Amino acid sequence: MSEKKSYFQKFQVRDIVFLAIVSAIALVTCGVMPLVIPYLTVIFGIAQLVTGLQLSLFYAIGLAKVRKPGSLLIMTLFTGLIQLAMSPPMFITTIVTGVISELLVGLIFHGYEKDGAVFFGAMIVTPLTLPFNYLYNLWFGKKALAAVAAKSVGMTIGMSAAVIAVSALGAFLGMKIFRELQKSGALKK
Repeated sequence: MSEKKSYFQKFQVRDIVFLAIVSAIALVTCGVMPLVIPYLTVIFGIAQLVTGLQLSLFYAIGLAKVRKPGSLLIMTLFTGLIQLAMSPPMFITTIVTGVISELLVGLIFHGYEKDGAVFFGAMIVTPLTLPFNYLYNLWFGKKALAAVAAKSVGMTIGMSAAVIAVSALGAFLGMKIFRELQKSGALKK
C-alpha cells in the first residue's frame, strides 16, 4: 500500500537554515536597487525590474531544494525581516505577497512536488509586489510614487510585463542552476 504524503510537512532545522541562507543571498544580490532610487518616481516598477531576476532565481533554488508547503513564505519572511530595517513598506509588501503566492501555489498545485509549482511560486512573488506597492503609496501619502503608474498606463503595462518576464527568466535559471548543483552533488533533493 502506498503511503500518501501529508500536505503539511514538518520543517527540519536544516530546511529553515537553507531557506534563510538563500533568502539572504537573494537580498544581497539586490544591492543594485539603490542605483535606481532616483528613478522610482519616474519609472513605475523599476525597483522590481532590477531585483526580479535575482529574487526569483534564488527563490527557485530554495523551493527546488525544500519542496514543502510554507517554504516560499519562510523565504519571504526572512527577506522581509532584512528589508524591515531599510523600509517597513518593503517588509509589508514582501510578507503579503509571500502569503498570497503561497496560497496560489497551494490552490493551483497543492504543494511544490512538481517543477511547475516551483517555477510558478518563485516567479510570481516579485510581480505581485507591483499592485501592493502602488496601493501602499497611494493610501499612505507617497502620491508621487503612486502617480507614476497612473501617469502612463502604457508604460505601467510594459514595465509590469517586463517584471513578469525577468522574474520568469530568474525562476527558469534558478531551476537550471539547482539541477546542475544537484548533478554535481553539491545539493541533494
